[in-house]
Amino acid sequence: MTFLITGANRGIGLELAFFALENKHRVLALVRDPAQARSLHYSIKENPEYSDRLVILKCDVTDAGQIAEVKEAVGGEAIDVLINNAGVLLDDDEKFSSLPLEKIQLNFKVNALGSVAITQAFLPNLLKSSAAKMICITSQMGSINDNRSGGYYAYRMSKAALNMFVKSFSVDYPQITSLVLHPGWVRTEMGGPEAPVLPRESARGLFKIITGATRNETGHFFDYTGKPISW
Repeated sequence: MTFLITGANRGIGLELAFFALENKHRVLALVRDPAQARSLHYSIKENPEYSDRLVILKCDVTDAGQIAEVKEAVGGEAIDVLINNAGVLLDDDEKFSSLPLEKIQLNFKVNALGSVAITQAFLPNLLKSSAAKMICITSQMGSINDNRSGGYYAYRMSKAALNMFVKSFSVDYPQITSLVLHPGWVRTEMGGPEAPVLPRESARGLFKIITGATRNETGHFFDYTGKPISW
């Protein structure tokens, strides 16, 4: 299978790329700066067999020009699994009264609109696959039902918007298995050093869900252990 993964240079995206490669799949790894994707380059050095199956492509999901360039580079190749993983958390625990609207807009631009733009661009490639999957890495913080602590307005709203995008997409494109997945509180640059879940552990669970998902699960929201999360 061919995987296209955004934000594949570190954290969960990097580990998902590694799991795909280890399982003999082809990976189109989208990163903002290929020169800084040292772990991906090192993986090819350590595993020469990856050189034929790993393609590192420059792409900021908020840059329409870069998305168009990647689309041209990929051409008409079928994509079996599209993983919208790139994301940001910019508002931390700022008070609502002092939260700049610019931070809300940027959270939306990356977390929600970036996934929409990537999915639009590569929809023809997904439709060429006989068992296509479109996955968005979201957060339980985007669950309206689960929100009992407030705060994190920009991040929560952007992830809730992402969830709604996937829900609508799953209805309009039933031939594509579409999921939103919560990776857990992961020890990444975003999650911080106190997070209890390691990126490899989270990605292992996510990869199992992604590869095992069928159209019966389309439009659903799960965490990395396979537990359903309410909207």
